Amino acid sequence: MRIATCTPVDFAADAQFFGRDSGLLCRGFQAAGHDAFVVMPGALRPDDEPGVVRCTRAEMSSESWWHALGVEVVVLYAWGDPRYQAVAEAIRAAGIVLVQSLDTAGLHTPWGDFREWSRCLVGLLAAESQPRRMARHLAKALRDLFPAVYENQRLGMMDCSDRVAVVSPPAARSITAYASSLGHSRITSKILVVPHPVAPLMKPSEHQKLPKVLVVGRWTAEDRAQKDPMLTMAVLGKFLETCPEWSAEVVGRGSTALRSLAADWKNDAASRLTLTEAVPRTQLIERYQQSRILLCCSRYESFHISSAEALCCGGSIVVADHPLLASTGWFTTKDSGTLAPNRSASALIKALTREAEAWRQGGRNPQRISSEWRQLLHADRVATGMLDALRLKS
Repeated sequence: MRIATCTPVDFAADAQFFGRDSGLLCRGFQAAGHDAFVVMPGALRPDDEPGVVRCTRAEMSSESWWHALGVEVVVLYAWGDPRYQAVAEAIRAAGIVLVQSLDTAGLHTPWGDFREWSRCLVGLLAAESQPRRMARHLAKALRDLFPAVYENQRLGMMDCSDRVAVVSPPAARSITAYASSLGHSRITSKILVVPHPVAPLMKPSEHQKLPKVLVVGRWTAEDRAQKDPMLTMAVLGKFLETCPEWSAEVVGRGSTALRSLAADWKNDAASRLTLTEAVPRTQLIERYQQSRILLCCSRYESFHISSAEALCCGGSIVVADHPLLASTGWFTTKDSGTLAPNRSASALIKALTREAEAWRQGGRNPQRISSEWRQLLHADRVATGMLDALRLKS
C-alpha cells in the first residue's frame, strides 16, 4: 500500500523528526512493508532524511497534485486546525482515504462536561505566571462559550476526514463527548485510537532493574510552566527521604539548575539524586532500562512520549489523574503504574511510594509490561493497527 503522512508546517525533516510522531509513523509503515513517505511544504533541506516529498503550499491544497502522488491513505497531522481545511478537502477530493491525527489528551467545552472544562481552565491558568499568557487562556475560555466563533469550524475540519485518529482511549472518550455535546455526533463514528508511535529500539535489557525513579523533560525557563520542576523536586525529595534504598535521576535540558531545590533535603536524599542534561537517545534508553519507575509531575501533556518509551523498556508510570493528563494516566493501566487522585505533592508522594512497594512485593513484571505496551506502541504495530482498524470500519 502507498501511504503518506503529512504535516502542513515546514519542519526540518531530519533524524529527530523521523524519531517521533508523523515521521516515526512513516517509518512504522515502511517497517510493516508499505511504500510510505512524508509530505511537507517548503524547499528541500540538506539534512532532510530519505522519504520526504516537499511541495508548495498551493500544491498541498491541490486535488490534482495529490491525485498524481498515487497514494491510497494520508495521515494528516493538522491538529484539527481549520486553517488547513483546504488541504483536507483536496486530499479527499482526490479519492484518497484521509485520517486526521489529533495530538491532544482531550477536547473540552462548557456545553458538555462543565466540571472537566473548568478543571482544564484552572490547570492552564495555574501553569502561567505571565499576565499576557493568562489573558490568552481567559480569552479562549470566553470563546468556548460561543461555539460558532471557533469550535464549529474545528469540528467541521475534523468532519472533513474519513477517520479521526486520537492518541489514547481517554482522549477518544473526551473527543466523543466534545463532538456530541456540540451537535456533531457524526464525528464520533470516525474516531480511531492511534497512539503516538515509539521507536523499536525502546525495549528492555537483560539486566535487572534498579530501585530508581526517572524523570525526563525540559527544565528551561520556557518549559517550567508545563513541567513544574518545583512540584517534581518536592515529590522526589520526600520520597527519597523515606525510601533510602531508592535513587532518582532527572534528565533533560536545564536539569542541572534544579540542584538548589534539593538543598534542604534530609537523610542523605540529595546524594541519591542525579541531574543530567540532555543525552543522546542511546544513553536515554539505558536509563529507561535501568529504572523501575518513571514519574510525571507535569501540569499538562498531550501524550507524554517519555512515559510510553519507559513502558516499552519495562518501567512503570506514576502520574496524577487530571483531564489535562488523561493520555498519560492511561499508561498506568494493565498493572503498569499508579494513578494519583490529584496533582498535589502529597498525593503524588503517596502514589510513588505505593508504586515502589508494588515493585518490592513483586507486583510489577518488567518483561510483561514491556511486551504488552510494545505490542500497542512500537511504530510498526501502531501503523499496522491503524490500517487494520481502517479495514474493519470501511
